[in-house]
This record gives sequence, C-alpha cells and structure tokens, in this order.
Amino acid sequence: MSDQSKILGAVSAAPIPIRLAYGLVWLSGAISAMLILVAFSFTIIAVFWRYVLSDPLRWPNDLTGWTLVALIMLGVSEAYRRGDHISMDLVSGRLSGRAKVLQQAWAHISVLAFSCILGSSAWHMVHFAYDWQAFTAGTIEVPLWVPQAPLFLGSVLLGLTAITKLLELLLPGRN
Repeated sequence: MSDQSKILGAVSAAPIPIRLAYGLVWLSGAISAMLILVAFSFTIIAVFWRYVLSDPLRWPNDLTGWTLVALIMLGVSEAYRRGDHISMDLVSGRLSGRAKVLQQAWAHISVLAFSCILGSSAWHMVHFAYDWQAFTAGTIEVPLWVPQAPLFLGSVLLGLTAITKLLELLLPGRN
C-alpha cells in the first residue's frame, strides 16, 4: 500500500473536525496549484509582449508577484499536511515510541507558534493597510490589503493544520 493511500485511508477514518480541517487545507492546496498556472500565464504574456511584439507590458510583473505570494501561502499548509515539506530527520528519524511522539508534538507546537506570530503580524499589516486605505505602489493600484490578505489566510490555515496534527497525535490509536 502506498503512503498516499495510507494517508487517504487515515483521513477518511478521522473524526469529522479533522476531516473538515483537512478538506479545507486540501482545497487551499488545489487553489495554490491553479495559481501556479495563473502565474505562469502572466509570465508567458509578459514574455510574448516583450520579445515578440517588442512592446513590454508592466502589469504582469506586479500580478505575478502577488500571485506567487498567494500560491505559497495557500500551498504551505497542504504541504505540511501531506508531509511534503523540508525536514531534518537525521536525529528524529532514529527516534521511536514516546520520544518520537514528543518530538512530533514539539514540531507541531513550533509550527503553531510560528503561524500565530505570522498571523498576528499579517493581521496588523492588513488591518493597517485597510484602515489607512493604502494602495499598492507600481503599475497597478489596488488596495494594499488585497495582495497582503493571503499572508493572513495562509497563517490561519497553517495554524489549523498544526492544531489538527496535534489532535491526531494525541487521539488514542492515531499515532
């Protein structure tokens, strides 16, 4: 049985709150994957206009940057959920039993702390931009809170994933 089918089987047997959280995180990962195509399209448009038509557009650069921030922030929680992130397992890979559970709990708590700090900072940044009606600098002027909002949303999803992973770890028979 592949690792992916083990994960899917475990998720389908999970309690409803865990399934709902993972469903939301999966959806954000799917949106992130679609945003890769959007960013790629903006890049193709920019290259075509610059090198084929010799009339460079300025707006694709801004949109590509905002899209990259959104796709990263929406995709990070899905990568964390699936375990597709970079990890240093030189020591932790050799742990077993209670030590492994404690190490995993510490890792999830660390991710939760990071997501809380990032979320708080992002919330203040978005709130400030919204209150002051700030606009982006560059070729396209949009309210600044719009391209900043994925930072907050991504941190909330990352925190939700960390909490869900902690719950899975603590539920009897789940680890």
